[in-house]
Amino acid sequence: MPAERTWLGALDVQAGLVTTGQVTKLIPFGAFIRIADGIEGLVHNTQFRDEPVEDPGQIVSEGDEITVRIVEVDLVHRRLALSARNLPQSGKRST
Repeated sequence: MPAERTWLGALDVQAGLVTTGQVTKLIPFGAFIRIADGIEGLVHNTQFRDEPVEDPGQIVSEGDEITVRIVEVDLVHRRLALSARNLPQSGKRST
């Protein structure tokens, strides 16, 4: 297994995959989502809905579980670009 793939472990992560994850951190330009132990990706403010949001806190809170689509896998920089656009959400909010 190439070194770049080891951070994903046995997880089969590829662009187009739809999965659920937990919001771990809100930042001014998006939210980090954990899709598996040790694997997080970013949903940019432009990827929550068709119109960009100014504050990700308008859409999600830390601890929320949301459905995301993997848009891009960057093995070299160990980054996942995620999108929540046009995906049904369970609405499970943290308490």
